[in-house]
Amino acid sequence: MEIDYEKLADALAPKLLGGLQEIVDRQLENQEIPYMLTIDQLMKFLHIKRWKASELLGRSDFPVLREAGVLIPRDKLFEWIDRNLDWVEDNTGYFKAV
Repeated sequence: MEIDYEKLADALAPKLLGGLQEIVDRQLENQEIPYMLTIDQLMKFLHIKRWKASELLGRSDFPVLREAGVLIPRDKLFEWIDRNLDWVEDNTGYFKAV
């Protein structure tokens, strides 16, 4: 029996994405994520160390508000994660910890 891996991937992709969305939704319900995150909250949420958080905050494309200290808007963070999902998977334990 031959397996068409492209067809298999096409069939599984929507289910996997739906499952990931459910996991994120559950995590959001269980954790009251503030509208604006501090660096410590960002570290906890992404399961990263301070040096990695500092690296993120130094990126020109990372959403950070510096006018009131260092604050990360939750909604912009999620948009950034969507745009940079490969980087998050490669550089954090976020998906491994869920």
